[in-house]
Amino acid sequence: MGYFDADAEEMLEVYLLETRQLMEQLNGVLLEADKNKTFSEDDINTVFRIMHTIKSSSAMMGLHALSGMAHKLEDLFSYYREQKGEISRIKPELFDLLFKVSDFVDNELKRMLEDNYTPKDTNEIEKKIEDYLKSLEELSHIKDAADMPIPAEADSASSRTEETEKKSETIPVGIPESFQKKPGVVIRIRFEEGCRMENIRAYMIIRKIGSLCSSVESYPQDLEKSQQGAEYINKNGVFIRFESDKKEEVLDAVKRGLFVKDHEVLRDEEKKPEAPPEKKARKADSPSETKEVEFLNVRTDRLDRLQNLSGELLILMLTLDEELKSRGMDDLREGTAYQVNRLIEEMERTVMEIRMVPVSKVIPKLKRILRDICRDQGKEAELIVNCGDIEADKSVVDYVSESLLHIIRNAVDHGLELPKEREAAGKNPKGSITFSAENTIGELMISVSDDGRGINLAKILEKAKEKHLLTKPEEEYDPQETLELILSPGFTTNQEVTEYSGRGVGLDVVKNILEEAGGHLYIQSEEGKGSTFTITLPLSLATIECTRFRVGEYRFSVPSRYVQRFFSYEENRDYIHWRNDKKYILYDSRMFPLLDLREAYQIEGAYPDTSLLVYVKSAKREGVLIIDSMYEQKRIVVKQLPALFGPGFRRHTGISGCSIMGNGKICAALDIETLIEKFTKEAVHERE
Repeated sequence: MGYFDADAEEMLEVYLLETRQLMEQLNGVLLEADKNKTFSEDDINTVFRIMHTIKSSSAMMGLHALSGMAHKLEDLFSYYREQKGEISRIKPELFDLLFKVSDFVDNELKRMLEDNYTPKDTNEIEKKIEDYLKSLEELSHIKDAADMPIPAEADSASSRTEETEKKSETIPVGIPESFQKKPGVVIRIRFEEGCRMENIRAYMIIRKIGSLCSSVESYPQDLEKSQQGAEYINKNGVFIRFESDKKEEVLDAVKRGLFVKDHEVLRDEEKKPEAPPEKKARKADSPSETKEVEFLNVRTDRLDRLQNLSGELLILMLTLDEELKSRGMDDLREGTAYQVNRLIEEMERTVMEIRMVPVSKVIPKLKRILRDICRDQGKEAELIVNCGDIEADKSVVDYVSESLLHIIRNAVDHGLELPKEREAAGKNPKGSITFSAENTIGELMISVSDDGRGINLAKILEKAKEKHLLTKPEEEYDPQETLELILSPGFTTNQEVTEYSGRGVGLDVVKNILEEAGGHLYIQSEEGKGSTFTITLPLSLATIECTRFRVGEYRFSVPSRYVQRFFSYEENRDYIHWRNDKKYILYDSRMFPLLDLREAYQIEGAYPDTSLLVYVKSAKREGVLIIDSMYEQKRIVVKQLPALFGPGFRRHTGISGCSIMGNGKICAALDIETLIEKFTKEAVHERE
């Protein structure tokens, strides 16, 4: 991190985390305000506070350009806070300007992790903010935005007078005069000698305890930007006055602050409301009822490491179990080893739960890309969200986030018509895109539907033929196969290259991203009515409850959520039929594709009389496997295939990964979706 000095680099991780959270909050406010074409008073206060915080923390990190830009926006929203009548006169270009600021900050946060990071210039954006501020009516009272006073109720201030800074040099050590007539707890904190940047350390403590307090202030003030304050703190300590009903938690947080040498309570006038007698008694009987849940921000890479370690422990435990079994040590295997294995599995489940995040986390990004494309193309659309409180592993949500951005772009660019076209077709001028998420048979299923023009199959075939993507005569393609042609690399129907399409890079990328994560993409469309893109992904990419079985001398596994039923191969042999050179089996009055793994993988030998048939069903497809015997069912660690196998290996073989068994042998993980698709499309050349 060449740009940051040692102290700033030490705080960079916290700065990035907090600023990203602030930007997520800002984007949520902006999207809602843009939809309503105005800001509420609460929105204006929120944006003001966000900009003040970013201004202060960026200055603390030495990011003066970013701090200056935030300061300009703070001034702008301070004007709206004071001139409440001006809220109704907000101009549309303000939203574009704020989204530009949001994009700029997000990009800077990503770049800060680069070794050669250098802050980008903000002069152009600052000039636009200044011009917008000057264009507002009745600004004669504003001469210098940087010195503009902030209302007393604000929890932060844009700037302070020199008189206040000078006062910090002369005030006697003791409770500051400004705290004398205010209620609450007053403490003095001293830092370790030589820790440097004492004012920044004090500022971080204020930030840390802020969520626990109804009111908090410090002396000296403006800790993050006052060098004189650092000198005063070095000599006398920092004074903090706070009001909170969690005094002990606040003091504990202060005590655990970085480089805090000691702290003392100078005054405690905290007034707590008297609770009714019956409530007091209830509290005494069950003190745990009032205990609040605490949250801790943890770096994702540390969770990844913990997850990998728990996975390795699980593999070692399987190896140990196999070794104990081979040595006939059943007592130890069923006693201590069983308990250890149970604890390891519990730890692994706990790690998985920690990593779960709401799927709704992706919604702000989708709303933003929808807004931008509609503005660029003169279209109108709204995003309808139906996802409840569905959660998935963070890595799964990250995978699906990128895929969904591509799908939304595609839905607007190719699917939705212009308002006039929609009116002519008897539709609402404003299109709709519906986002739905649900947890089905242990999988995350997400659908994105639009009410646009749908997909023209004839046009798809024409383009595919033009690009030499057809593998058989076009008249042999059924509607579903035709739809799936748009997933081919390089496929596009747009004649002109735009910012969003025309380069042939689109849904094939989505398909590859999802397959890498063990997922699939399905398409449904009706011309004139719209299209639906459905994504399925495992809820977690770490360990999976799998069913292992044997075919010949090889071991295979499938996720247990797909396994519906086992039944005898010998008793149902007569129900196997051939149709168009494909094997099917009649089961439960229905015909299912029969997945013969011996033929598919050229495994020598015949199926024994004791072989089993396994009815498997995924989100969109179902079929029947022939296996020699069932091996086991347990939670295992499935590893991705090495890159040397190439991107097409999974598509051609139906093998998505592998796991290590207790005896050290490799077990191939099968992708049921791909297998069924492959077996129903390709002719089986050998017949019984």
